[in-house]
Amino acid sequence: MNNHKKIRMILYGLIGVIFLGGLLFFVSQNKESKDALKFKKEYEELNGTIRESDGAKYNEVEIPKDNPMVYVDCEQALEVLEKENALLYVGAGWCPWCRNAVPVLIEVAKKNDIDTIYYLNLDDEKSNFEVQDGKLVKTVNGSNGYYQLLEKLEEHLTDYKITSGEETFETGEKRIYMPYVLGIRNKKIVKEHVGTVSLEEEQTKYQQLTEEQRKKLVEIYQEMVDTVYRKAAYNICDFEKGCE
Repeated sequence: MNNHKKIRMILYGLIGVIFLGGLLFFVSQNKESKDALKFKKEYEELNGTIRESDGAKYNEVEIPKDNPMVYVDCEQALEVLEKENALLYVGAGWCPWCRNAVPVLIEVAKKNDIDTIYYLNLDDEKSNFEVQDGKLVKTVNGSNGYYQLLEKLEEHLTDYKITSGEETFETGEKRIYMPYVLGIRNKKIVKEHVGTVSLEEEQTKYQQLTEEQRKKLVEIYQEMVDTVYRKAAYNICDFEKGCE
C-alpha cells in the first residue's frame, strides 16, 4: 500500500470519527431539547386549572424553553446517584409544592451555568395504598426500579404511614416526598432538600411564594450547588470538616 492510499484511509477514518462524534452530540442535544419542552408542557398545561382531589386552583408557572431538565426513570436515577457531580429532582407537575420549587431551582441552575438537572417523575413507577373498609390495601405495586431506589435512599427517607379517621396504618415501605432535590458529589448524597420553605399563616401551598420565601429557597439551592460543584471544582476545604 503506497503512502497516498494510507493517507486517504487515515483521512477517511478521521472523517468517520468526526461524523460519528457529531451525530452522537446532535442526538444528545436533541434529546435534552425535547425533554426541556416536555417539562415545560408538563408544568404549564396545569396553569389555572382545578385540582380534582381538593378543588383548588393551580398557581401559574412559567418554565423557560431552555430549562436544564433531563427526564430519567428509577433505574436511570440509580445511575445518577453514582455520578461524580449531579443534581436530581423528584417531582411532578400536579404537585403544588413542586410548582413553587421548580422556577427557583431553574433560576439557580441558570445563574450557575448548570445545563443538566435530572428529573424523576414517579407517577408511573411508585406503589399506591388505600384504606378500604377499615383495612389497608395495596392497590398498585411499584416497579422494580422504584423499590431499588427506595432501598438505595433508605437512610434518607421516612416510613410511609396512612391516616384514615383516627387510625394510622403502617405500609411497611419508605416514601419519597416531593419536591425532593438531591445533590450528588463523588457518588454520595451531600445535600438534600424536601419541600420548599415554611408558609405564612393562612398561606396555602397553591399560592406563590413571597419574595422573602423565594430568597430563602434560593439560598438553600445555592448552598447545594456550591457543595456539589464549586467545592469539587476548586478543591475548597471546610475548616471544620476538612477536605473531601
